Parts: sequence; C-alpha cells; structure tokens
Amino acid sequence: MKMLYIVEDRFPPFRVDVVELFARQMTMRGHKIDWLMQRGADAFNLSSPANWLDNSVYLTPRIGNKGLFGRILNNLLGMWGDFMILPLALKGQYDIIQVRDKFFASLIAWIAARLTGARFVYWMSYPFAESKLHQARNRLVPHHRLVWLKGQIIRGLLYKIILPLADHVFVQSERMKEDVAQQGISFDKMTPVPMGIRVDQVGRAEDAIALNTHAPLLLHLGIIMQLRQSEMLVRVLHRVRLRYPNAQLMYVGDGQLPSDRQAIEKEASRLGLSTAVTVTGFLPMEQAWELVRKADICFSPFYPIPVLLSTSPTKLVEYMAMAKCIVANEHPEQCQVMEASGVGRCIPWDEQAFAEEVCYLLDEPERARQMAAKGPDWVREYRTYDVIADIVEYQYQKLLGQTD
Repeated sequence: MKMLYIVEDRFPPFRVDVVELFARQMTMRGHKIDWLMQRGADAFNLSSPANWLDNSVYLTPRIGNKGLFGRILNNLLGMWGDFMILPLALKGQYDIIQVRDKFFASLIAWIAARLTGARFVYWMSYPFAESKLHQARNRLVPHHRLVWLKGQIIRGLLYKIILPLADHVFVQSERMKEDVAQQGISFDKMTPVPMGIRVDQVGRAEDAIALNTHAPLLLHLGIIMQLRQSEMLVRVLHRVRLRYPNAQLMYVGDGQLPSDRQAIEKEASRLGLSTAVTVTGFLPMEQAWELVRKADICFSPFYPIPVLLSTSPTKLVEYMAMAKCIVANEHPEQCQVMEASGVGRCIPWDEQAFAEEVCYLLDEPERARQMAAKGPDWVREYRTYDVIADIVEYQYQKLLGQTD
C-alpha cells in the first residue's frame, strides 16, 4: 500500500499514534507513506521533502509570529500549503489519501482521490468542532466569537461534506463512533482505533511498587486545561491531606494557554498548598515517564462533558503499562478498560469520591499493588501499537479489496 497522509501536526510530530502507528509500524510492514505537514519551530530551515524515519515529508510554509495575527496568517499559509495535495497525488500514484483532523485539506484530498482513483480516508482523533463550540460558549479561550465561528464552520464541513464523502473513517473510540453515527454517518464505514503504547515500553507486573503511605506522591500526566477542570485535583489533594498530611501533587505537563496553568496555581494558593503542588511544564517523554514511575498514585480524570466522553485516554494506558495505581472517574472507554483489566474501578466525578479512592488505595497498599500489577500484561495483549496496527492494516486491505 502507498499512502499520502496529511496531518494537522507540525513537523516533527510528537503524537504517539502518528509516530508509532504510521511512521514506524506501517512502514515496518512494507507500506510506503508520504507525509504533508506544516513546518514546526525546529524545521524552518529544512529542505522539503525531509527524510523522517525513512518517510518523505513534504513541508508547507509557516511563520514564527505569535499572537492573533500570527495564528491567522499561519492558518492561511496552512491552507495554501494544502494545495500541494493535488500535484503530490497526481505524481505519487497513491492507493490511499488520508487526512487527519484537517478540514479544508480534506476537500482537496477528496478531489485528488477522485482524480487519481485513490481511496479517501478521514482520521478523526477528537471532536474539534464540539470542543471549540464548548470553549467559546463558556469563554474559556480568547477571541471566543472567532472560535465559535470556526467551530460552526468545522461542524458543517465535517458532518455535511467530509465524512459523507469519505470512503472510510477512523475514529478514536466506540463512543465517538456512536456520536458520529448520530450525525448520519454509516456505522459500516467507521473503525474505532484506541490509543496505545509501544510494546518495548510496557513494563512487568513486578514493577508495581509498595505505596509510600507516609508522604504519597499523587501525579497527573498530560496537558492541563480549564476545559477539563484540571484544577479540581488540587481540591482533591486538600481533602486527602486531612488524612495523609504529607501528600504531594505533581502535574507533569503544562497548559495549552497560560490561563490553564494559572488556574492550578491560583487554586493551590487559595488553599495554602503552593508548596505541595508542582507543575513541571512540558518534558521529554522519557523524563516525564520517569516521574510517573516514582509516583504512588496516578490520576486519569475526565470532566464528564459530551466533548470528552468520546476520547481514548492515553495516560490511562501509559499508567497501566508502568504498573501504577490509578484513580479514574466514570468515562466510557476508561471504565471498560479498568473493568476488563482488573486494575481498578471507576468513580463518579466528585472531589470527595476522588479523595476517598486515593485514601482507599493508601489504606490498603498491598491490595492496591496487586491491582496495579495487572496492568502491564493487559496492555501487552490489547493496547500495544503492533496489535493496533493489525486492526488498521486489515481495514486498509479490506478497503482496497485485498482481503480473502
């Protein structure tokens, strides 16, 4: 199979499913993938096409200016760069032209696919339209009117034009498949692809550590967002410290916007917990995971709003792979994974429920360790990218009529 893959990520990309599933797994299986993506901050001086993990990457223009003007101009440059799809498709003789989370590019990709006989596939990793509309209505972002308008445009393009035209649609979860089907898209042309991890990054049952009940370290891995009510965990820590007064909370990550991190710091200051709460900022993956390994209990909170119910929790799988004790709230895929694996139970979205679950694990440290020890084997069987690649590869073969 030969594919042209157009992604929203700037080069070089960091999303694990982009890098591991396609740049590594698919190419290891003999498939050739050419990429089209916008230059990142480290790629302004690279020639195009660039070589990346034995893949050819065609780079579209971008400027380094920040602020509203810079974002608008880079969006326009991104749209201009999307016109490269047509000459690449005409020259490349691709079997699949696939677009991930880009909307104007999808229209050009569909035309290119029809002109060349390729299949047009859309990869939907997140409900961006719904997210933008939610953020705009609740004024969680600057320039909320522009964000609302963008959300409405994306929604119309996606559900009325792009997905109906697509030959196949990959979605993030079973819940997203159900949500998209409610917009009139056929179940039969959608395949859920959950988040996973590389097989060599999965630990062993023996990695489950004895909990430090004197000064437990509670940890949240990943991006901080007011949309996700990330500051709620500070209030959970406040309740936990009534019973375990030396407990600490670490956020390994940072906010999308300065206001996201400020919400954490403001809540910690309000509760007198500034010295007990740490925000590391964005770290290289291995460095971040090293902090996770030192943690006693890891949080996987999903604020229960519709836009987040269809996600596939990456951090949950990473915690499980490292045999960590986990506190996670009710969420469709999260509950299914925790129940199937036996690593824990889902609790309601409630500060007291979170605090009680933390204390339950700390009160029963051996039981907690035994549950955590079940994580690596389950992940190895169901959520490594070589397993996930089997699912994706089969769908491409089916789409191209290559199955028996």
